[in-house]
Amino acid sequence: MTDQRSTGFGRLAVVTTGLTLALVALGGAVRATNSGLACPDWPRCFGSWIPPADLNMWLEHSHRLLAGVVGIGVLTLTVWAVARFRGRPAVLWTSVAALVLVVAQAGLGALVVWRLLRAELVTAHLGMAMVVLACLIALAVATTHPVPAAATRDRRLAWASTAVAGLCFAQILVGGHVTGIGAGLVYTDFPLMGGALVPPIGSEREAFHVAHRLLAYLLAGGIVALAVAAARHRRRLVAAGAWTAAHRWLVRLPTGAVVLVVVQIGLGVANLNNRTSFVTVIPHLAVASWIWSTLVLHALLAHRLPTVAPPPPADRAAVAQEAHA
Repeated sequence: MTDQRSTGFGRLAVVTTGLTLALVALGGAVRATNSGLACPDWPRCFGSWIPPADLNMWLEHSHRLLAGVVGIGVLTLTVWAVARFRGRPAVLWTSVAALVLVVAQAGLGALVVWRLLRAELVTAHLGMAMVVLACLIALAVATTHPVPAAATRDRRLAWASTAVAGLCFAQILVGGHVTGIGAGLVYTDFPLMGGALVPPIGSEREAFHVAHRLLAYLLAGGIVALAVAAARHRRRLVAAGAWTAAHRWLVRLPTGAVVLVVVQIGLGVANLNNRTSFVTVIPHLAVASWIWSTLVLHALLAHRLPTVAPPPPADRAAVAQEAHA
């Protein structure tokens, strides 16, 4: 059971997670419209907190302002955790880690501007945003789904989900770098590249484009396999009498991830056909963050939820009698 303070903390973590997802999408809009240097100074825009009436400037400045709101949310969570959750290390240290990452992210964002959108820094900026997202999701799960005492868990599904989430993280980093170095249109045919599954590679741009495509195929297969494994896991839990309402998310989340992957593939193909128009580039990044969040949430729940039913009350009493005999 969760107490009222955990419920409030969890809700704030969920709201901050939603704001972070919006921030990622807005960051995608900044990149897709080449607005990253619309405000050449930082944190203000041309020396003012209110930029001139220009769409690119407002996109970049709005991204900074929303980042500030997310920062306030993370700071509030950290102060709350220090004040009320010192006895729960998972909550305390995850909130502290999120705050440290947000501060580092702000500094990295400034560096991205000062270094004129250097690809490696932009990729690191995106990767750190994904880690902050994972921390916020972990805070929400830790306060709304505490680990049951003496819970018995079959971790095979959990580790499979963790592996697929790790693959998704790698794909996001590679995809971010593809955009940063302008490699999105190196090959414009699909599903092959230059008529081959693995074409000859002679440059960094070709290498990252090929890696992004191959990782996409591997990730799609991994998510489908995870959905199949989750369905089998459900059958085992039902047979063991361990299936509960909370466990339904162990099946729903991978199924949702499969749907998102289908949408993401469609957006990727559209990017090739419309020459990486902002109309599809922005949702492509947004959906990537949704897939990542879905997989992180699934892995966290799979690690926490019990997967073996406790013995009936009569059996527990017999076990207790034997223990005291």
